[in-house]
Amino acid sequence: MTLLQEFKIFIKSIISWIYALVAFALFFSFFGLNRVAIYGRDLILPTLSKDSLSIQAFKMMERDLVPPGVQLIVTDPWSGFVVQLEITFILAFIASFPFLLYKIIRYISPALFEHEKKAVFRSVVAFTFLFLMGCVFAYYILIPLTFKFMYPFASSLGVATLFSLDSFMAWIIAILITTGIIFLLPIFMTVLSYLGLVSPGFWRRKWKFALFFLLIFSAVITPDGTGITMIMLFVPLSLLYGTGSLMSGPPGRRAGQG
Repeated sequence: MTLLQEFKIFIKSIISWIYALVAFALFFSFFGLNRVAIYGRDLILPTLSKDSLSIQAFKMMERDLVPPGVQLIVTDPWSGFVVQLEITFILAFIASFPFLLYKIIRYISPALFEHEKKAVFRSVVAFTFLFLMGCVFAYYILIPLTFKFMYPFASSLGVATLFSLDSFMAWIIAILITTGIIFLLPIFMTVLSYLGLVSPGFWRRKWKFALFFLLIFSAVITPDGTGITMIMLFVPLSLLYGTGSLMSGPPGRRAGQG
């Protein structure tokens, strides 16, 4: 089977996820959370609205993440449309992420033994939880701290602190997705060891190299000259690596052993 044929099979296996992604995107584009009176009680429900969920999400990000005194600006006529589209699809991706994982696992399942299939399918919940925890950590801790420590440098120079709308969203989306993925580290470590591709002892023997790599990685994705946000990211990543090392199995287990 050629690589192109294999790629076609993969696309066919996740086509239902693509439909789900589009359906969620339409939902976030046309529905918003609004108060609805039902039998005398006010409930907050999704309804057709010009103030869609994607717009509401942007307003929340602007309120929570833009530092005081910093103003968002639009540099071209398309920025507003593109940013709203980006928010819509990032929300749709997060909402459909568990289904995507399930479809990918279904795709690779013919190459796994029965006990491996069960273990990998059970990991969907853990994957989803850790990915969302990574996004939450980035949203409430990593991004606000980075902005807090970076923008005073501009203020001290006496220049206007402006932030273009497209750069703001591109940076936030990149950090959210990157942090969400790296929070999956323990699951990747466990799956690699469980499948016999890496021995559990490898993670323990190479912990110094791993921590050095995580430190460099944290420094790269957190452009904070003080090093505070780097440490804020490095600490949970180190804990995740230690958790993955423990989850991967006893030190004496060798790769290839079930």
